[in-house]
Formats: sequence, C-alpha cells, structure tokens
Amino acid sequence: MAINVRARGISIPRPDTRTLVGIGLAAVAAFLVLWLTQPTPTVPILVAGSDLPAATPISELDLSVRHTTDATGMVTGDSPGELSDWVLVAPLSAGEPLLPSLLRPPEVQAAPDLLALEIDEAHAVLGRLDPGDHVDIYSSISPLGAPTETQLIASSVYVVDANVSDTSAAGGQVQLLLAVDDELAATLTAAMNGGDLNLVRVDG
Repeated sequence: MAINVRARGISIPRPDTRTLVGIGLAAVAAFLVLWLTQPTPTVPILVAGSDLPAATPISELDLSVRHTTDATGMVTGDSPGELSDWVLVAPLSAGEPLLPSLLRPPEVQAAPDLLALEIDEAHAVLGRLDPGDHVDIYSSISPLGAPTETQLIASSVYVVDANVSDTSAAGGQVQLLLAVDDELAATLTAAMNGGDLNLVRVDG
C-alpha cells in the first residue's frame, strides 16, 4: 500500500544584525588578546659571567648567555664562534654585555699601530675592500732608463677600516687604515714616497 508523505517546510531562524555584530566583535577581541599576550621575540647575547680582565682572548673568558628584546650594539649568539681569538681590551664587570667596541682581532694585537693609506681605487681592488680584509702590498719602481721593478713588500696586512670617496669621473680614492708594527710602518712609508703601490685582497 503506497503511503504519501508530504514534507512541511522547516523554518530556520536567522540571526539578527545585533547577533552578527556581537560575534564579530568577540572574534576581534579574542584576536587582540592573543596578539597582545604573545611573548616578545628575544635574541641571545653574550655577557660577562664574572668580572673579566682586559688583554684576554675571548675563548679564555667566563661568558654567559642572556636573552634580550633589543641587542643593538651587542655581541649576539650563544657562543663566541669566530670571535674566539679576539681579545677583550677593557675590563668588564659581571653581567655586563660584550660589545664589539671592546674587542680587537688578533691581527691588531700583533700590529697595534695604525697607518693611513690613500690610493687610487684602480690599484686597490676597485675599492672592494672592507674592514677585516687582508691585503698583499706590491711596490713598483721605475728606475731611470731601466724596466719597471715590482716586488711584494708586505703580506696579509690587516685592514682596520676602508672608505671609498669619489674624486672625479675617472674614479675615486680608497682611504685605508692598516694595522702595522714599527717595521711595517717604515717599509710602507718608504714605499709610498718612492713608488706606486698596488693592493691584492687575499685570504687572512
């Protein structure tokens, strides 16, 4: 026997505008709470684990790690890494952060004096020199009536600072501060006054 079933329309209530606005505001409020309460990212920095003496390699110092939200001007990371051979040049009290300005590379410890050198960028790797680079320095002398003589006068000289200044359309001048000792300073000074210099960037 066939039975006819007639479905009646089902009425689904629609939320009113106030309900929709309330739901939206609640979602926004929840997002703001999550955003405001999330932890601020921090950066690890190296600090003195105890009172540290000057003139000591970093690898021999008692260092600790602290986290901060602003590491501007500090040595970041959880280990000295490439700075292990660098030397602390001023005492540091326990808890104070390690600063790059307090550190000197071993090259500067071995050659503690500074020599200023200004040279055409065409003779200085087109000016592509940065602090921390090492350069070999060649001197070329042209004796009267004789072929030009070129010789290596200094090897792996440490560049403390480097700057390129434009002087004309033809090129600029590279201004360098080099780490030297007394003997190297005398050699380079004589070479600057007696011939043309050329720099070659080399591995340290």
